[in-house]
Amino acid sequence: METRERNSAAVERLHDQLQDSLRELVTSEDWKRALEVASRFHDYSFANTRLIWTQALARGFTPTRVAGYRTWQQLGRQVRRGERGLQILAPVIRKVTVETDEEGAKEQRRVVGFRVVHVFDISQTDGEPLPEITAAVVEGDLPSQWSRITELIGEAGFDLQMANLDRLGDANGITDWQRRDVVIRADLPGAQRFKTAVHELAHIRLHEPTSEGRPNCRGIVEVEAESVAYMVCAALGIDSAGYSLPCVASWSGGDLDKVAATANRVIGCARSVLTQLEQERHLDLDPTPSLEPARVEVRDRTPGEPAPVRETVRRSELQEVVVAATAIFQRHLRTPRGARARDYLRDRGIDDPAMDRWQLGYAPDSWQWLTQKLLGEGFGEELLLNAGVTGRSRSGRLYDRMRNRIIFALHGEDGTPRGFAGRLLSGDGPKYLNTPETALYQKRTLLYGLHLARQPITDTGRAVVVEGHTDAIAAHQAGITNVVATGGTALTPEHLTVLSQLTSTITLAFDADEAGLLATERVSELEPAAHGLQVRVACLLDQQDPASLIAEGRTYSLRKAITDAAPLEHYLIDRIVCRHNLDELEGLARALRAAGAVVLTVADPLARSRAIAHLADRTGRDEMLIESAITASARNREALHARSLGRDLP
Repeated sequence: METRERNSAAVERLHDQLQDSLRELVTSEDWKRALEVASRFHDYSFANTRLIWTQALARGFTPTRVAGYRTWQQLGRQVRRGERGLQILAPVIRKVTVETDEEGAKEQRRVVGFRVVHVFDISQTDGEPLPEITAAVVEGDLPSQWSRITELIGEAGFDLQMANLDRLGDANGITDWQRRDVVIRADLPGAQRFKTAVHELAHIRLHEPTSEGRPNCRGIVEVEAESVAYMVCAALGIDSAGYSLPCVASWSGGDLDKVAATANRVIGCARSVLTQLEQERHLDLDPTPSLEPARVEVRDRTPGEPAPVRETVRRSELQEVVVAATAIFQRHLRTPRGARARDYLRDRGIDDPAMDRWQLGYAPDSWQWLTQKLLGEGFGEELLLNAGVTGRSRSGRLYDRMRNRIIFALHGEDGTPRGFAGRLLSGDGPKYLNTPETALYQKRTLLYGLHLARQPITDTGRAVVVEGHTDAIAAHQAGITNVVATGGTALTPEHLTVLSQLTSTITLAFDADEAGLLATERVSELEPAAHGLQVRVACLLDQQDPASLIAEGRTYSLRKAITDAAPLEHYLIDRIVCRHNLDELEGLARALRAAGAVVLTVADPLARSRAIAHLADRTGRDEMLIESAITASARNREALHARSLGRDLP
């Protein structure tokens, strides 16, 4: 508690210093001019950014700052004669009449379609130089807390990569919610790398797409993440002001009220990160006593003898540790201390028999509770570390990875636990935390509930895939037993390989929020047909998920959505058509091109014919016309591909 209060006071002071420094920065004349110029440049959508980059690279240059013809004139620059613009899509906004229950008909401004506009990169213009908003690289070596930051990112269920990947663009780091990974540029100096990692960790904790209270404005999102990074670094003695202050000033547009409005979220996140970075000091200075104090005899060594180091640990030994930990967690859920966890599960519609069947448990808010119990059962420290149930601080002390969490045992196909997922009940930390990857547990291959769903999948000839652990449990409890869950991670090629051994058809019943919709769309990138799988999509209404439907007594609605599931290609066609204005010729042409690309991925002739018929029905056009347009588009792509190959030849 003392450490938390100390960190809270420190970050509050640092937040005040951040605002004071920003106020001094943005009131200078140079910065006023720089922010004024920066405000003229649009923050383009992901789709338009890809269009800009693709066209620019095809012409032999890398785009940096892009704006329209008149904007460049207003900034004192002129597009050079003969320069060709880069094509992007601009929304067409019109007033439309909308019927409402309370007010009758009223007018609203809505996007009714898109039109092509041209923009130009600064390299295509001449004129007055623009004032630059420059951020100085954070100098210094990689701090000692680096390993703990990477561990916190991993505990949140994200893979960390140090690589110069194309998807980074101009960024030093990105958090990819669909791939569940964090990518940081490999050639960054040590201190800059650390600051970037803290920035991405702040995104993970504050900006999950489905989280309540997540800001809709990208500027505020970046202000929050960079403010957390600034304060954490400052508290650790790392001077990131030369980088962080310009970034925060730029993303906020110089509006300090935006920075002040984020104070509570930013301070809370920075405090929790700093507290977790100091956990080694917690363990050394104020260790949490075991709930059952006793002298611990360790099976692998005599008292006072250092733990032996072996080159390999047998899987069977690791399995024993995880099975023992599962039983300990289960027993604790049934104690008075587990009452709050049981109440949470019951509120989610999970009854006591289901808690037992799925081997659910509870980990108390203690640093060494599980560690002491497992050591007391005779397991050695090396085994606990390799099984992923404990971590080791820099001082050498072991600590429990799961604290104050409802525990979901993650079973292998044989029904034995291999690892854990923990759902935070209250306080600081990631909402869900997974066991780190071990010789037993690899999250890309494990499907939650497969040990119980294997036979029902074989019997029904279909697997239903949901997102969350509670979705799977609730479905089985309601009698829909051919259900497995990805457990909050994206569906992977390894998952498809496992499912293809049991069935040829899978139905996706992901949450009906933006993250779930995007996750469904990206399944097509996995090429399920190459795994011998047909994919169908159960369409839930907006913001619904399987567990909430069952908890509300609407199991029938879930069953019907699964029964009426549409082929994946039909679902993708519907999503594409909804994004375009088919009353405009240009909008129709774009929709047909995008939907045609989906149709061309369907190898089965009968399924392709049905997809063409569905596209014709959704666009209100003749089926033969649609098929001819798709065929012509395919030929054009093949011709362009052949010409590009010819240009590459020596």
